[in-house]
Order: sequence, then structure tokens, then C-alpha cells
Amino acid sequence: MYARSKSGLSPEYVKFDSAKDDFVKGHAPYYILRPETSETLFILYHLTKDPVYREWGWEIFQAIEEHCKTDAGYAAIRDVDTMKQDNRMESFFLAETLKYLYLLQDDNNEIDLLNTHVFNTEAHPLRLLSKI
Repeated sequence: MYARSKSGLSPEYVKFDSAKDDFVKGHAPYYILRPETSETLFILYHLTKDPVYREWGWEIFQAIEEHCKTDAGYAAIRDVDTMKQDNRMESFFLAETLKYLYLLQDDNNEIDLLNTHVFNTEAHPLRLLSKI
């Protein structure tokens, strides 16, 4: 949905419209800077090394910079079609969303998701105890 929207940001909820044979915006048109997509792109890139995941992450980052950045931080978006900003920034945006987008582009980290690391719910990489 990110690439299909005018803004490059996805609404919170989408549904499949069989009449249009496509995904459409559901009843939650807002974008609140959630990390799940950037986390998924990071994991998929880490496991496959397919550069398309980095490109998609970079496009999402650019859309966030263009539409969500404010003088004081970043703002959620009330509706991805109108791009009206909401006066709030969830804490997970800095703790998770931006961290995953950064790690997606970083070739110099030692994170190994299959053998030595796990991420906690706030996207902090933790080394497995057996690997310390």
C-alpha cells in the first residue's frame, strides 16, 4: 500500500476490493508512524539480501521525511489522502520505526538474526545468552 498511495504512506488499515481487484483504504485512513512494515523489510533484507527491500525502506523513509517531519519532530497523519498532520508522535517511531529503517541501510552492523541476536519489543537487539 505504501507504493500505491500518492503520499508513499499507507493507511492503518486496508481491505481488498474484489470489484476493483485491488487494495483500498479501509476505515482507518491515518498513518501513526508504526514500525511493523520497516521491521518486516529489515528482516526480509537480512535473510535474503534482496536489494528491493532496501529500496522500499528508503522510499518509506523519504515519504516520512516529506509528509511527517515538523519543526519539533515528526507527526502522525490523520488521513493519507489529505496528508493533514496530527499533533502527536508515538514513542515507538523513534525507538523502532527509525531504528529499523536505519539498520535496513546499514551494512556495518553485527546483527545476526538467525544465530546470535533477537530483538525485544522495542527493537533493541539482544545477543543470545548462549552466544555471549
